[in-house]
Amino acid sequence: MPYISTFDREQMMMISWESLVAPESIARIIDAFVDSLDMESLGVRAAAEEGRPGYDPKGLIKLYIYGNRKGIRSSRKLAESCKLNLEVKWLVGGVEPDFRTISDFRKNNIDIMKKIFHEFNRRIAGAVEWGFVSVDGSKFLANNSKDRNFTKNKLDDRIKWLNEHTDEYLRILKDMDEQEDMDELPERLDREVIEEKLKEARERLEKYEAYQKIMEETGVSQMSLTDADAKLMKNKNGFAVAYNPQTAVDSETHLIRDFEMSNQVTDHGLLEPTLERIREEDGAAVLEAVA
Repeated sequence: MPYISTFDREQMMMISWESLVAPESIARIIDAFVDSLDMESLGVRAAAEEGRPGYDPKGLIKLYIYGNRKGIRSSRKLAESCKLNLEVKWLVGGVEPDFRTISDFRKNNIDIMKKIFHEFNRRIAGAVEWGFVSVDGSKFLANNSKDRNFTKNKLDDRIKWLNEHTDEYLRILKDMDEQEDMDELPERLDREVIEEKLKEARERLEKYEAYQKIMEETGVSQMSLTDADAKLMKNKNGFAVAYNPQTAVDSETHLIRDFEMSNQVTDHGLLEPTLERIREEDGAAVLEAVA
């Protein structure tokens, strides 16, 4: 039995981009929605009159929404999709921004993306019946190990430990100076080794004291060296350096009504701001919620 015929790779094609995207494709919904947005009212800067032309922000916004809908969140994978995915190529008009351009746009326009999210909810409000809102926090691990997170107590303990060891190293070096027969000293008490340990201890002590000073001046309770905003939080596996994003989900539609990234260790005090943003979105005087 013969195989299903395949096309000839040398065959010439005359085809429109419009015909490559199905009428029911989510890309068409995203395209129509973003095109209807007022970029100026959202705070998107107008294109510069001079210099090299930039990418249309509408195209990059469409790319992000499509990627989020399809589970493509990496800037590198989004850049790859602009080259390989026919729906994405149609959506962005065939441009191929690199991953850094995509990443920078997201980083510089976080507030605008939030406004677009709430605008979408406002527009569908007349077509859906909202239920009560369920609000909860989640622990999202930061790119910061526990060893690179410091609290006041942790710094106090380490500084105390280093001071004790520094004093011990100095005592050993003093004893060495007083020894008449250096050959009788154990190998581990070799002067060069002790001096190196003393140098390392002093360097670490200086570093921790600098961290301590920063915490005192800024009034922060914790300090993370990699993800500056992350904090040590309790989760199901013990403790980890993390964030505590708050998400509000509607009970009837299962749509997200609001979200906000937080570095607060507990959820206390975060419910009211979340509900207030939802009230601003739909103008409801009464809002049922569970948390």
